[in-house]
Parts: sequence; structure tokens; C-alpha cells
Amino acid sequence: MKSYRIFLLLIGIFTVFALCAMFTGCGKADTSENTESIQETETSEESNEQETTEIESLNAETTVEAGSEATTALTEQAAAAVVKSSSTSTNSKTAAKNSVSSNTANTGNRIIATSAAVCDIMDRLGIELVGVPETSVSNIASRYANVTRVGSPMEPDMEIIKTLKPTDVIGPDTLEADLKIKYDNIGVKSTFVNLRSVQGLYDTVRLIGDKYGKKSEADAIINEYNTFIKNYSSGHEGEAKPKVLVLMGLPGSYLVATQNSYAGSLVELAGGVNVFHDESKDFLNVNTEEILAKDPDVIIRTAHGLPKEALEMFEKEFSTNDIWKHFRAVKNGKVYDVDYMLFGMSATFDYPQALADLEPMLYGD
Repeated sequence: MKSYRIFLLLIGIFTVFALCAMFTGCGKADTSENTESIQETETSEESNEQETTEIESLNAETTVEAGSEATTALTEQAAAAVVKSSSTSTNSKTAAKNSVSSNTANTGNRIIATSAAVCDIMDRLGIELVGVPETSVSNIASRYANVTRVGSPMEPDMEIIKTLKPTDVIGPDTLEADLKIKYDNIGVKSTFVNLRSVQGLYDTVRLIGDKYGKKSEADAIINEYNTFIKNYSSGHEGEAKPKVLVLMGLPGSYLVATQNSYAGSLVELAGGVNVFHDESKDFLNVNTEEILAKDPDVIIRTAHGLPKEALEMFEKEFSTNDIWKHFRAVKNGKVYDVDYMLFGMSATFDYPQALADLEPMLYGD
């Protein structure tokens, strides 16, 4: 009986140990599962935080890009990172980046044109201006009707120009010697372009088109010129080239225009020979005896500045100075006053009309 009780006691102890072991194992399993669950939760939260940080980084860097194109590489890196969380977000940010870059490329230019000829070039290229000249002699494109006037082409108002804070002031290089130092003194950048010939006009179109992102517009304009010149230059092949004197009238005086001037270059483009050539000068002060020695077939008179007064001066000069009576061109009635709007100081896109006006003067009976 005693042995039987001991046996039962041993069985009970064994059972208790077995149950304890079982419960201990269950507890370990639950703890492991709970630990894994907690780790997964923490990993998920860390991932979400990382993605949120990347998106915020992209937004911040994209904003910086609006102020500087130098951050483009950083923005692209952020855009690549956000792909991990959302392809839709990447597409949206890339589109925004491209829009900002485009806007940046088209802003920031504050350009002043100081001559009507330059305004015409800018108008044809589709470039906006913040300042244009005040002139009653030439027409300014209607695009610039409400743009600030900065004074006359030869004497622009430096105070107004400085107030406009231009990034570039563009004018003809015939005025560079007088104006560049004035622009430098007020801390303004300037560009002087060659408008002394038709070729110079189109070289300027190319220069400005390349500088301000208007290459395709410049190409179209230049192609029109090339087509016109090709057709026009064949019009008088084989004909005798008339010798032409070009006079530029000023109030109270006049100068002789060389082949370097716009009016003088038109004569040669039309097939004539300008009787006065010079290596560098546009205009010469020549006495009438020297002019008579050139014996021109045709005399062309144009004006600059105050055209009405200049043409009145010519009438007085030719009627009162007896030496002009000895010119063959005067004897043959080959003295012509031309439209100063077409034969001015600077080349314009109206040169085809100027050439058409020259035709009967140079080749007519």
C-alpha cells in the first residue's frame, strides 16, 4: 500500500513537470511571435518615415531648383529615390521640374533697345523689351507701345536706363564710341551691333537669336534673306555698273557716304559702284573738287537727324554753289533725293523697297 502511494506521488510530480514544460514552451513561442510582430511594425514605420523624408527632400530640392539650375542634379536624385514609394509621385515631380526649368530659361532678361532698327529686330524675333527709344523719325513696333521710353537714340537718358535695371542695352555700333563709357559709368552691360549694311543686319539677327534662345526664328528670317539675294543679284548681270555718289545730309552740312555705310552699301548691293571707298570709315568729309574728280554718273542725297532741314540745305547748296553745275550727274538730271526712312544710318528690313527705289535711278534713261 505504501509502495502504491509512492507510485502515485511520482506520477503526480511527473505530470506537474510535464505541464510546466509545456506552458513554458508556449510562452516562448508567443514571445517570439510577438517580437517578430513588433519588429515588422517597427520596420514598416521606419519605411514610412524614410519615404516621407524622401518625398519632403524632393519637394525642398525642387523648390531650390526654381532659384538655381545648379540644383538640377540633386532634384533628379531625389526624384529617383521617391520611385521606391510611388511612381505616380515621381511623374508629378518630374513634370513640375521641367516646368520650372522652362520658366527659368525664359525669365530674367531685361533688355533695352536704343534704336528703332534694333527694336524691329527684337520684334521679329519675338523678344520683349523694357525700354525703347523716343523717336519721331522712325516707327517703333506696336508690340512696344506701352514700353518705357529712354530718350533719343544718340542721347539716351542714363538715369531712366539705370532705373530700369537692364541686363543688356543694345544699340548700333556707330554710337559705341559715345555711349559705351556712359553705360559703364552707371554699371550697365551693353551690346553694340553692326547695322551698317544688309549683311550686318542679318549677322545681328543671328547674334541676338543665338543669345536669347530664338535660333529657329533667326533661321527663318535669314533664309528669307538668302532667297531674296539669290534672286535679286542675278537681275543686272552683264550690265554696266553706274558710278554713284551718296551724300548724307545734316543740318547745315553734309558728308560723303562710303561703302561701309548703310546707304552706301545699298548702292553696291543694287549693282552700282560707290565712288568713295574707305577701309574703315562710314562717312568722309570731302571737298567738292575731290568729289568732282570722281565724276559720278548718279548722285543720291539722303538725310539724317533733321531730314527736312537737311534736304533744304541740299537745295540751297546745289543752287548757290556753282561747282555743282559742272557735275555730269547734275547736267543729266541724275540727282535724286531718297526716302530717309529707307536710306538712313542703320539697316532695316525695308531694304528690298530701298533697292526697288534705286532701280530706275541707277538703270533708267
